[in-house]
Amino acid sequence: MEINPVHVAYAVTVIGMAFCFVLSKQQKKDIRRECDGFAAAFAKLSNYICPNKLDKEKDALAYRRLENGGIQVLPMEDQPETIRAIVKRANTGRSVKLFAELSAAADRVTKEAGFHRMKKYQYSDPINRILYMTHTFLVGCENPDTISTEDRKHDFDSFLYDQVQHRMELLRRISRDMEREYQDLNRLYADEMREQELREQKERRK
Repeated sequence: MEINPVHVAYAVTVIGMAFCFVLSKQQKKDIRRECDGFAAAFAKLSNYICPNKLDKEKDALAYRRLENGGIQVLPMEDQPETIRAIVKRANTGRSVKLFAELSAAADRVTKEAGFHRMKKYQYSDPINRILYMTHTFLVGCENPDTISTEDRKHDFDSFLYDQVQHRMELLRRISRDMEREYQDLNRLYADEMREQELREQKERRK
């Protein structure tokens, strides 16, 4: 029986495509597993530092604007009691340990993404944005003088008041195996996260 080289070429192409598809799915699973560690560390750190929902007006960081356009955080004795308690927890060994876990997980996600443009866009870039925001917040708690610009204050406030947004962003990147544990870590924000998910589903249907 004569072998048709065209058929062979098609077969090789199909096998190659199938192999690439399987490999791509496996790589996506691998990077999502690394995102699991980041999401868990972020939720645990946030739950510890800020165990209750905040009133954005009542619990806001007290500061004053400077003539040069910068800002200056007021002394701790002039801060709301809630902010003083948050800053105190942020400066404990437990927070340091959880941030170390967060940073290590972000490194693993970045390494797994490598130079792959889509993986960086979908996974490592948003992970590293959350890491940078958290670092700005923690450094600001350690030394309030570092919160000297609107951008840094925005990151500080975002850690405190945009938890639903950040946790939803991480929810989209974790593996299915992590969903139950992540749900338990997000009990405080469960209703708001569910509402946001429903809004997003409605938007996608439009």
